[in-house]
Amino acid sequence: MSEATYLYCLVRGSGEPSLAGVPPGLPGLGAPRALEVAGGLWLVAAGAPLPEFSGERIEERLADLDWVSACALAHEAVVEHFRDAPALLPLKLFTLFASDERALAHLRESRERLDPVLDRVAGRVEWGVRVRLDEARARAALAAEGRQTVPAGSGTSFLLRKKREQEASRDLASRLRAEVDAGWDELAAAADEVLRREPATAPEQGGKVFLDAALLVPAGRGAELEAAVERFASRLAAKGGEVILTGPWPPYHFVEEAR
Repeated sequence: MSEATYLYCLVRGSGEPSLAGVPPGLPGLGAPRALEVAGGLWLVAAGAPLPEFSGERIEERLADLDWVSACALAHEAVVEHFRDAPALLPLKLFTLFASDERALAHLRESRERLDPVLDRVAGRVEWGVRVRLDEARARAALAAEGRQTVPAGSGTSFLLRKKREQEASRDLASRLRAEVDAGWDELAAAADEVLRREPATAPEQGGKVFLDAALLVPAGRGAELEAAVERFASRLAAKGGEVILTGPWPPYHFVEEAR
C-alpha cells in the first residue's frame, strides 16, 4: 500500500458538504475530499502517503513541536471550514485508517454511537470563556481603595507595606472569585451545555486564571452570549478581572465520547 486515509471530521446534513474554499490540510497530504458514509453522514478525509504518515513515522516526529503545531493548525483549519454545517463532529489529530473502505466500514459500524453525539451538537457551536487576574487592573483597584498607601520609610514600614499589599491582593482575589461564581449562571443560561474546567495557570497567561469554560451555544444565540459576557466583564473589571471570549468554534469539547 502506498497511501492511507487521513480523517478530519464528520459532517451530517441534507447533501454533500461543499469543499469550495476548503484549506489544503496537513502538509504532505492530498486535498481534502468528502466520502459518503450513509444516511446524510459524510467523512472529510485525505490521502496520506506512506511511509511518511505511517504510525511509526508519526510517532517518531511527535518530538518535533514545530511540525506537530503546523499539523494541528492545518487540521483545525479544515475542520473549521465546516463549522456552519448542520452537524459537525471533529476528529482527533492524526486519525488514520489503512484505506477509505476501512474508514467507512468503521464509521458505519459506529453509527449507533455517533448519531447521539451529532444530535447533541447539531446547530450549535462552541465558545470559550476565560477569566484571569489582570495584575495592572488589580493594582489600580487596590490603589483606588487606598490599600497601598503605607508610606515608605524604615525597614519596618517596608515590611508592613508589603504585608498589607499581600493581604489586599488576597482579599481582591477572593472577591473576584466570588464575583465569577455569582455571574456564572447568567453566562451558562445562554448555552445548552457548559463545561467548566479546573483552571490551570501558566506563566504565559500573565495571571491567575479564575474561570476556564467551554459553552455549547445554539448558532443563533451568539449575540446573546456576547452581551452576557460584556456585562460579566464590566462587573469583574473593578475587581481586577479580565474576561477573554473566544469563538465560535466547532464543538471540540462536546464530542469526546465519539472520538
